[in-house]
Amino acid sequence: MRIPCEANPEVWFSESTADVDQAKGACGFCPVRAECAELGENEEFGIWGGQTPEDRIATKRLRLIILEETINSRIRIMQAEGESISAMARELGMPRKTLADRLRRLARLAA
Repeated sequence: MRIPCEANPEVWFSESTADVDQAKGACGFCPVRAECAELGENEEFGIWGGQTPEDRIATKRLRLIILEETINSRIRIMQAEGESISAMARELGMPRKTLADRLRRLARLAA
């Protein structure tokens, strides 16, 4: 299988706007785009899976925000169900102190 970056690999590591646009465009049709993005998620340079280093940083930040909101949502549900801090900490796999700190932050945000 021939993939776009094999034809002209230096384009994927160029800082030229035109080259970056060309590389990102070619990635859009690549059959291994998802695998490439995963492989390059911690790379400091180059276009990986259609993403620039800045795109990769933004993607990681978004994942963290979603994870935090998911955890906070689960905590609110468990609180509403009357679960103890110990039970919530066990279920979430976090130390009680960490959970208690998070609960205090959530309470301040809600106030």
